[in-house]
Amino acid sequence: MLSLVTNLVLFALAGAISTVPVSITMMILLSPNPRRGALPFLVGSLAGSIVVVGLSAVGMHLLPVRPELDQDVLLTWLGLLVGAFLMGYAAYLFAHKSETDSVLLGKMKARFHSARPWEFVVLGLGLNLRPKAILLAVTAGALISVREPPLLQGTLFVLAFAAVTQSAVVVPIAIWLHSPERAEGPLTAIYTWLQRNGRTIAAVATLAIGVFIVGYTVVQL
Repeated sequence: MLSLVTNLVLFALAGAISTVPVSITMMILLSPNPRRGALPFLVGSLAGSIVVVGLSAVGMHLLPVRPELDQDVLLTWLGLLVGAFLMGYAAYLFAHKSETDSVLLGKMKARFHSARPWEFVVLGLGLNLRPKAILLAVTAGALISVREPPLLQGTLFVLAFAAVTQSAVVVPIAIWLHSPERAEGPLTAIYTWLQRNGRTIAAVATLAIGVFIVGYTVVQL
């Protein structure tokens, strides 16, 4: 069970290290009317993550023929797969500039001025359908399913994974809710810093987590 918790934490942290969700969160909080979008976006982000992980966790039980694989072997292969993907994704981030992301974020920022609350919910849900987010969430759900924990424990695993992987959304909004006026200055500074350094930091952190996952998995063999 310790290996399951460790892998879930690593996968969730890898999901949290992404410049797009945190940048969108900052833009919402720094918009003229943040109250209209902050909580709906938070609800959509968490709900989307919970749904993807939850469906993945129960998916194997719904298969007509469930593969008979040794749990430790399956966990090993999943760990190696995710670790290799993260290292490849980090290499992609290093090799490509963030011009596409900047253009996309710019269009979103202009749209936030007139967007309705339900549109922020849809946006939060949609961010969980990015390839990296889907891979990590589906893999986390599969890990939970393989270990077959009791219903309550499995539910807690799903909720905890969603909370950690969406921490880049949860934490800024929680800080803003605590003190909107005092949070504006730090959030502006962080957002500006992210625009300059976020992609490089995300690449380095993703590479480090990918290497650690592969190394940890190999040690467990």
